[in-house]
Amino acid sequence: MNDWFLWNGVYCTDYGIHVLNQPDIVRPAERISTEKVFGRSGALTKLEGDAVFDEFVAPVECIVRDTSRLREISSWLHGEGKVAFANRTGGFFYARVANQIEYAKILRGNPHRSFTVNFRCQPFFYHDDSPTETILESGAFIMNPGTASSESVITVTGSGDITLMVGQYVVELEDVTGSIILDTPRMEAYRVDGPLPVNQNAVMTGEFPLLLPGANAISWTGNVVSLAIQPNWRDI
Repeated sequence: MNDWFLWNGVYCTDYGIHVLNQPDIVRPAERISTEKVFGRSGALTKLEGDAVFDEFVAPVECIVRDTSRLREISSWLHGEGKVAFANRTGGFFYARVANQIEYAKILRGNPHRSFTVNFRCQPFFYHDDSPTETILESGAFIMNPGTASSESVITVTGSGDITLMVGQYVVELEDVTGSIILDTPRMEAYRVDGPLPVNQNAVMTGEFPLLLPGANAISWTGNVVSLAIQPNWRDI
């Protein structure tokens, strides 16, 4: 069946909602700017950055049979979170409900209501299957199965001064005590000490590493016990 979407872990069918039309599968537009140069044909294209893409809108046309549930449906379909669609299984998008939802009768005398939900999606499609990988020895490889670079969360367990090499990235860590977390999605380095994280940005030198599609070499110097990598595999 192709008549569902999943919003923040809840199937629309749990609310008696069924999908009439799934959103098209699209490739997000790369973020660029163009400039006309005097004396030159065409235009000069400038990239905003390496693999920077725009968000896109995924409209889902639905029908609901039990009109007594419209208030709780409206309460459920708001804010931001994760959305998955029946026509693109195996992953999800980070999204926000972007529109005012209007419930219209399909036919006169028919109690069923139709409506469209516009999900404003971030460009990357995240894999459901992205288990944490633990690396115990320097010189290992981790394979990115996605078509886009991965913004991983790496927990380094060790002590002292550490040089970490992840693919083409080199990260210097100074005077590590116990462990440090390199959170690339948030661009933050921290350690967990009690209920609140402790900022460790001053301990780190270098860029937050990305895992590029294909094989990525993982190595280090210094006293490292293990790396735990939450990879967050994704496609574009």
